[in-house]
Order: sequence, then structure tokens, then C-alpha cells
Amino acid sequence: MKKTLLFVLILLLFSNLVSGQTNGQLTVGFKTTTYNGAEAPKHILAVWVTKADGTFVKTLMAYTVTTKYRQYLTKWKSATNSTYNMVDAVTGATLTSHGTRSYTWDCTDVAKVVQPDGDYRINVEFTEASAAGKIATFSFTKNATPASTFTTITSSTNVSSISVVWSPVNTAVDNIDYEKYYKIYPNPVSSVLFVTGSDIREVSLYDMQGKNILNTTENQLDFSQYKPGTYLIKIRSDKGIVMRTAIKK
Repeated sequence: MKKTLLFVLILLLFSNLVSGQTNGQLTVGFKTTTYNGAEAPKHILAVWVTKADGTFVKTLMAYTVTTKYRQYLTKWKSATNSTYNMVDAVTGATLTSHGTRSYTWDCTDVAKVVQPDGDYRINVEFTEASAAGKIATFSFTKNATPASTFTTITSSTNVSSISVVWSPVNTAVDNIDYEKYYKIYPNPVSSVLFVTGSDIREVSLYDMQGKNILNTTENQLDFSQYKPGTYLIKIRSDKGIVMRTAIKK
């Protein structure tokens, strides 16, 4: 019995060592357009994260206050086992217009536990009527490498301009409060973006295709010359590398 227990403990310890749990932030952007439903352009919308096998992780946002209509977000309803779990989610009333939206995920589940590295799916669902609407699902890989790529699982012409930016926390500075030491503002930005932090050596700017647009030692980036969209910023300091995302209006 003791030997069995010891073996289980060793196995659990080993599994924790080999399965990474990279901290970081995922920024998701997309644009919705009407499909001329009965209540258009009014619509309710939900965005949530699942594991590759469909296991529910967390709702990122839910614009659906009235419980009467939530049932028509059928995929979200199924993913949450009809609980419509909205712990830590951005919530609001029925949306009155379509447009571009952006949300972030801190890699935790509803219990605030950092999730293991691996493949995850982002699900976007909305409806403009008392019936099932549109759904788009795309996946990304969570690990120690920054990325702005994704794979489309389920597409919809009414969910477009999708951007997925994964910014892992650099392990060299894991114990630092990143929001305190390295900030960018204003964000979204229309003209000049400021970068603050200690011992910054270089700031690099990348577009969503991974192209390196700029490398500078200055703490001000002129965004007026760039097109609207999402950009990845790499801040290199004496302590390591920190990734940030900025949205150009």
C-alpha cells in the first residue's frame, strides 16, 4: 500500500514537471456583421474558451442579460451544460449594433487556475433572432512561444477580421508584477504609444503576419503611420522579454 502511494505521488510530481503551465495573455479580436435576423442589428453574443476536446474552460464575454434569450446561443449553452457560466466574464445587455471587438484571456479557468499548455479553442456565437444564429471557432496553441497564428475550426462569413495574439510571460521574470513594471498606453492608440518599465533595452513592433516593423530604443512609438488593427510589441529589458498587444484605432 505504501509503495503504491509513493508511486502515485512520484507519478503526479513527474506529470507536473513535464506539463507546462505557461502564464500569459491571449488577445482575441473579431468583427461581426448582420445576417438580417428578425431583430437585426440587435443581437446577443458570447465568447468562450474550450480545450481541444470541447471541455469548457471559461467565458470571456456574454452580452445577454435576459435569461429568456440565452437559450438561443445554443453552442454556448451546450458548452456550459446549460449553466451559462459567466465567472470573471465581461457582461452586458443586448448589443444594438455590430462592429469590431477585442477581449483577453488570462489563461485561467473559472477557479482561477492557470491551464496547462496545449491546444485551445476560442468560440464566438451570436444571434439576431429567437433561434440559433452564427458560430465561428478557431484554435491556437498555448506554450512558451509568442504567436499570432490560429487555425479555423468552424467559419462564418458573419464573423471576420479575426486576430489571435498569444503573449506568454517570460520565465526569466516570472515573479515580477508585469502590469506594474511594463505598461503601454494609451491602448487602443491613434497616434503616439508610450512604453514604460525599468531597464528597457529595446522595443520591437510586429504586425499580425509576424513581420518586424520597427526596432527602437525609444519609449514612444508613432502609430499614426500604421493601419488600424492589432500589433504585437516585444519589450526587451535586463530582466528578460515581455510581450504586449496594442490596438491601432
